[in-house]
Amino acid sequence: MLQSINDIKSNSSDICFQVVNVLLKLINDIINYPHQQKFRRIFLDSDIIQNNLLPFAGAMEFLFEIGFISDENSLVLPQSISSSSLISHKQELLNIISKEKRLKFTENNFLKEISLKSRDVLNFEDKILQNKALEKLTPESIELFLNFNKSTELFYHEQMMLKLMKWFKEEFFEWVDTPTCQSCCNTTKFKGINHEIKEKNVRYAEIYECENCHLITDFKRYGICEQLLIVRKGRCGEWAYCFTLFCRALGWEARLVVDQTDHVWTEVWSVQQKRWIHCDPCETALDKPLLYEKGWGKKLSYILAYSNEEVQDVTWRYTSNSDDILKRRTLCTENELLNTILSLSQQRQNNLSLIRSKYLAERRLKECIELLFGCKITNNENYGGRTSGALTWRLARGETQINQFIWTPTKSEIAKKKFELKYSTAMDKYIHDNSICEGWQNGVYSYSSLFRKEELDWKRVYLCREENCKKSTVEWKFDFTSTDLIVRRISLICTSTLFSNGQIEWKLIGNDFTMNLPVIENIQEVIIDQMDGANFVTLSACLFGGSGDLAWQHSQIFRQSIHDQEYPFQITFILKNKKL
Repeated sequence: MLQSINDIKSNSSDICFQVVNVLLKLINDIINYPHQQKFRRIFLDSDIIQNNLLPFAGAMEFLFEIGFISDENSLVLPQSISSSSLISHKQELLNIISKEKRLKFTENNFLKEISLKSRDVLNFEDKILQNKALEKLTPESIELFLNFNKSTELFYHEQMMLKLMKWFKEEFFEWVDTPTCQSCCNTTKFKGINHEIKEKNVRYAEIYECENCHLITDFKRYGICEQLLIVRKGRCGEWAYCFTLFCRALGWEARLVVDQTDHVWTEVWSVQQKRWIHCDPCETALDKPLLYEKGWGKKLSYILAYSNEEVQDVTWRYTSNSDDILKRRTLCTENELLNTILSLSQQRQNNLSLIRSKYLAERRLKECIELLFGCKITNNENYGGRTSGALTWRLARGETQINQFIWTPTKSEIAKKKFELKYSTAMDKYIHDNSICEGWQNGVYSYSSLFRKEELDWKRVYLCREENCKKSTVEWKFDFTSTDLIVRRISLICTSTLFSNGQIEWKLIGNDFTMNLPVIENIQEVIIDQMDGANFVTLSACLFGGSGDLAWQHSQIFRQSIHDQEYPFQITFILKNKKL
């Protein structure tokens, strides 16, 4: 058996299969076309050599062992090498990977994606690229940032992380929702994606059409490359790629973090705290790992961190509810994922010194203990929703919350001494003094784990808890303190629908007085006199209870037909002048 076969097998399983595929193609072309010289020559600067063979153990050695010889800028297989010997070598390659494993790695796109991403991040180590990144910083800034390993100031490194993020967001990089027309600078509309673009370093291009002149504009999505330092714009992927590049250029240990539910950010190793720090340049968020779950409301599944030395599953740093996440991790078995990332990490560390390898192994063990058994942040800190990107885009993704909205009376309502608000779940609109506010969340003061559910089969719509959530809350606030008026009486309609032990608690709070409201399951007006004299009123609802897998759906507010014209939420304040 060829010695190189063992070296090829030392690669991770997916890399091994990839190398075997490339080598088999080369051999098959020679066997099938024995008299065509072009198949016996491989140029050293070709993509096949540079990207698919040279980086991996045993690949180039195999070519030399089967008879390829060096010929200036290429490798050539002499005509004297027979087809029978090539067929024998072909069989050795086929024997490396069993049929079962070949099918597994061919079909599991998720594991294949992890392998590809682990290779992409090696571009961060390109010294030429790092130097080009440093050229974008002033010498004074570089000196400041490079002092992270010498300064004795408490949390100096973390201060520099935040400083770099602020500079990056406020001065260097630009967020792009949709590109403007290159001809008339008008707005454009998304038309599709071009995956066939051949330009180097471009992953794909989004196609947009101008709504005015109809000119087509390409929005190119770049990988980790010099072009990002030139165009200086993109979305979270480009932001994280470029920011991580700056971190590596400054000598910081940094890794790219990829959330399978569509977001990308960076982690930087803190030399003082000796742990990985969450850094999101899009949000200028430092060490707020629960931002996405608690602030954006994301249903996380897989979050992996990639560096030139390792791949790590860091999902557990970003959640306080690991049980729910485990239910969503269905792309592969946990054992398959573990084997893949350990194999890739081992491959990245093959050429490291024993001291460095030992250090990384100890650090990885400590991190795993921290991820699995560390204290989870479960307080009620308001992380807030997403801030990067247009508001409509963030709302459509469900990654932001319009909190702390307070209703106040208009001039005409002050004159009439009557404030009226109503909401239609079917239209998802508030009506206030002939003005319209679209989106239920845009009229609330706060909410948690609540969403608008449409039942297309039953033609019903309502607000309820998020799936598998045990409790949700929502509150509306009304403020009359800017006027000389106070509350005399309140008229309220707030419909509730309960199933299988589902419960809802309604409360009305006026200044220092709190009143529990009855749960009413039809449109019925309730008159409330107990808030007499209040000038600041809060209406709140807490949804909980229910049974079985659909418990989250067993307490609903404002349920109505999709075609209904009624308003299941209505509140009217009859006001009066303050007593002098």
